[in-house]
Amino acid sequence: MGTNRRNVEKRLLGTWRSDRRRTMKDFAFPKGMPAAKRKKFAALFGHLRIRYTRSHGYMSYKGCDKSDAYEVLASDSDSVAILIWHSVFNERRIYHIHFDGADRYWIDAWGHVEWFKRVKDATIARTPRGTGR
Repeated sequence: MGTNRRNVEKRLLGTWRSDRRRTMKDFAFPKGMPAAKRKKFAALFGHLRIRYTRSHGYMSYKGCDKSDAYEVLASDSDSVAILIWHSVFNERRIYHIHFDGADRYWIDAWGHVEWFKRVKDATIARTPRGTGR
């Protein structure tokens, strides 16, 4: 009996926001980087919101909204691997999401860690599907 059931990772469901304070706490800036540049870089974080449903990720960053279907590839007791479209690389990419309790997770962000925290309000509306698949 061949059913095509989608894997669902219930820990992921809901709305998450980039956690600037926690990300910067763990961030390793290059030695000698001026404070003004550190502050400008830190300002990039804390704006990204992602709402995961059973099949899609709805992303919003400073008024730029997109959504795409994702697939759960695997999970274990403290992490999940998903496959989702990445417009910067123009391909589907694997993200390994590491949970820290029920309300925090982190991902590898180009050799550094970006933290996310769960938010209670789900204000990210459904947006048109992303392009490029």
